[in-house]
Amino acid sequence: MNIKIENLNLSKKTSIITGGAGHLGMCIADKLSLCGSNLILIDLDEKSLNKAKKKLEKKNRIKVRTFPLDLTNKKERIDCIKLIKKEYKVIDIMVNSIGMVGTDNMKGWNESFENQCYDAWNKAIDTNLTSIFFLIQGIYKIMKKSKNASIINVSSIYGVNAPDWDLYKGTAINNPAAYSVSKAGLIYMTKWLASTLAPNIRVNAVSPGGIERSQEKYFIKKYNKKTLLNRMATESDVSEPVLFLASNMSSYITGQNLIIDGGWTIK
Repeated sequence: MNIKIENLNLSKKTSIITGGAGHLGMCIADKLSLCGSNLILIDLDEKSLNKAKKKLEKKNRIKVRTFPLDLTNKKERIDCIKLIKKEYKVIDIMVNSIGMVGTDNMKGWNESFENQCYDAWNKAIDTNLTSIFFLIQGIYKIMKKSKNASIINVSSIYGVNAPDWDLYKGTAINNPAAYSVSKAGLIYMTKWLASTLAPNIRVNAVSPGGIERSQEKYFIKKYNKKTLLNRMATESDVSEPVLFLASNMSSYITGQNLIIDGGWTIK
């Protein structure tokens, strides 16, 4: 049986990527646009979005529309949805890589249990879960017009497993409860949406393990020992499975959570 390469062809398709100017969002944008998809990038930082737009349009010869906004702000989110529905008849793919992560410097966030605060908790739930639900609610009707619409939510291994606190001993890194709670909620919401939006829209999640960036060497060494593949993830390790779930190669997959962790969760 021959693999149909055209199943990876995303030309004439349009993809929304939330958190599109971030490390992972940008890598996902590159993979989707390399396969021909035009892009709608949503993120907070207008300067980073403009830089991403210029780079992707030149490299992959596609069209990029940017929306600099805070998706947790109800008015900004509603205005964005209205503009998208006005400018686009069909949206084919949505990847939600928006997220409040451990490196966020909000007071009461990356703290020990007793110092995690109410405001940081609410912001994490709003960013990682609530904003995504209401964006999908606002866009799904024009996604239904696509022949093989796909939504991919980026969760985390901490939406599946409890933290291993030994990893964090002797480091400046913590594991906020609201991060894990919101990511676990995102996995369940993925299943709920898959059931609700079927058969017109497929909805899946990916749950990456830790991505190596600029963590302390001591932390990276400890983390690597806890994976079967003896390394942390790269952005490409995550973005390529996202491409698979966005494409026709996964046309019979919905409601699933694909764990991308180098074997971390089975140890």
